[in-house]
Amino acid sequence: MYQSTITLKSISILTGFSVSTVSKALNDKADISTKTRTLIKTIAQKHNYVPNFTALSLRKQQTKTLAIIVPEIADSFYGCIISEIQKFSFKHGYRLLVFQSFSSQKKEEQCLKNINDGSVDAAIMVSNFKQDNSSIFVNNQLPIEYIEISNTTNRKKLKEEVIVSFKASLKRLIS
Repeated sequence: MYQSTITLKSISILTGFSVSTVSKALNDKADISTKTRTLIKTIAQKHNYVPNFTALSLRKQQTKTLAIIVPEIADSFYGCIISEIQKFSFKHGYRLLVFQSFSSQKKEEQCLKNINDGSVDAAIMVSNFKQDNSSIFVNNQLPIEYIEISNTTNRKKLKEEVIVSFKASLKRLIS
């Protein structure tokens, strides 16, 4: 696993400030002087400091990650939808995890189980199957937008529906 070249603790040692002060300075807290903030940020930038995303997620109880489960990304239609959603999620500071179900209900359930571990904040599932009240949906703590498709589904309308659902999910998380 890739780690930053420097940690908060290392910056603390280099600057002589406490880890708490370093953290506050990097997060632009008002109780840290401009001079101290500048010094700490300079050291952090010089050493390519990158915040530990996992630690931030645990502390904030928010991953800033969304998931989408589609039948198959090789289908240019789903690729187009994913592209639009990726742009929107980046714009709002979110990452996007993409899963493929390969039009298999079993794989859909497996994808939902995989993301129900706290690694994402919400999900959208685009599926060929009717949503039932199976335990995977009932016991899932994750907000899921479910969009059912069929061979007769109008692709333009489906694309709009997926994007609207995604934006609605993101707005609920941001609010």
